[in-house]
Amino acid sequence: MPIKILDSSFFFLDIPLEGEFAIPSAVERELKDLIAKTKLETYRAKGLFISEPSADSQKKVINAAEKSGDITVISDTDVDVIALALELNGEVVTDDYALSNTAQTLGIKVIPLQQRAAKKRKWKYRCMGCKKLHEKPGICDVCGAEIKRMFK
Repeated sequence: MPIKILDSSFFFLDIPLEGEFAIPSAVERELKDLIAKTKLETYRAKGLFISEPSADSQKKVINAAEKSGDITVISDTDVDVIALALELNGEVVTDDYALSNTAQTLGIKVIPLQQRAAKKRKWKYRCMGCKKLHEKPGICDVCGAEIKRMFK
């Protein structure tokens, strides 16, 4: 059974999982409330370990997020979760759609918690005014309206 790399959202829900677990330290730093910290300690007692992904793996994840169009919404912690899964040949446990989409772009299996499994998507950016397609969000150079992320 592949190792499960847990996203922060796992620690805020009461969903038991079996197997081997890991997190990057960024996930631990995001856990602020007592219940989430207690759940982390419970899983640490069961063998969960904390490991840091390499800069090379992080770069691969960032490149995949740019390719999928998730780069503007994926967090540094998300990058670390996916990078660790990439290095350990693991599965990501999350309900975060951008994290899920980027992981799937890299061929990493995603285990959803409460949401239905997210399908892999390729995003595009469209001006809300003139509808011109762009490479990234911002302000349109043609009409000055906001550019937003849309389904492709």
